[in-house]
Amino acid sequence: MQPQPHSVEYFGPQRDLWWNRDFLDLVARRWRLSEAASLADIGCGRCHWSRLLYPYLRQPARLAAVDREPQWVREGEQQFLQAFPGADPKLLQFVQGDAEKIPLPDNSYDVVTCQTVLMHLCEPLVALREMLRITRPGGIVICTEPNNLSNAMGFTSLTHEEPVETVLRRFEFWLRCFRGKVALGGGNNSIGDLLPGYFGRVGLTEISVYLSDRAIPVLPPYEVPEQRTLLEQDRVWKEFNTGPWNQTEVRERVLAGGGSAEFFDRVFCELVERFEKEQAAIKAGEYHVAGGGCTYLVSGRKR
Repeated sequence: MQPQPHSVEYFGPQRDLWWNRDFLDLVARRWRLSEAASLADIGCGRCHWSRLLYPYLRQPARLAAVDREPQWVREGEQQFLQAFPGADPKLLQFVQGDAEKIPLPDNSYDVVTCQTVLMHLCEPLVALREMLRITRPGGIVICTEPNNLSNAMGFTSLTHEEPVETVLRRFEFWLRCFRGKVALGGGNNSIGDLLPGYFGRVGLTEISVYLSDRAIPVLPPYEVPEQRTLLEQDRVWKEFNTGPWNQTEVRERVLAGGGSAEFFDRVFCELVERFEKEQAAIKAGEYHVAGGGCTYLVSGRKR
């Protein structure tokens, strides 16, 4: 069986729910995107992020979308052209390439950006230096990355009164999982906390940090389309053993992070039981959660 391209389980309709448009309006003004006429999206996937940023640029604007997977290069181009049918094809590049060796020339783009890419890299500083290399002097590097340990520990109507020991086991489980991912060379799921310091280390200036204001509360009767999308995402992940329910992958990471097989089996069973209780509570119209998260937007200027 041919391996699937990276992040395929995360490229569903839920990804279009990550940002509030008025929040992007605000940060685009802060980043002075209207003064920029070129954008490079590194690890572009289906161009979710570049499709959001491109309209803020001074038109006609150049775009380079880079991904290591040929499938995402193709689909990213299709999605982008569908969103911007009037864009001049001569100003657009969709290129296969690695974030740690970007196939673009030095000092060539006003804005160089990535969304949830550095979290998957063994050497994120190498990728950041590459992004800096292709940025024009005075240009801006923008990265958006999460703290997924924080995101994994949010309380719901079913978990806010769980025994302290249960909550601590779940915290240890995800901490060991994320530390194990680092140990296995798969990247840091909570790299967002470290990005401002990394920006300083590679020589960026005027470093700024913002937090996404996006939250999607899940409340009965669950009729809002965004709520239904998130609930369906969770159900599909569980049914097809993907995302956080990829038992083989999560087990490998927990063990690499210092957890025992017995510990993994116990807590994973607790997580499955919790999921089934959530599904029953949703069916009964009793489940609710605020739906917030911790996603950073970090930017810096090239001297």
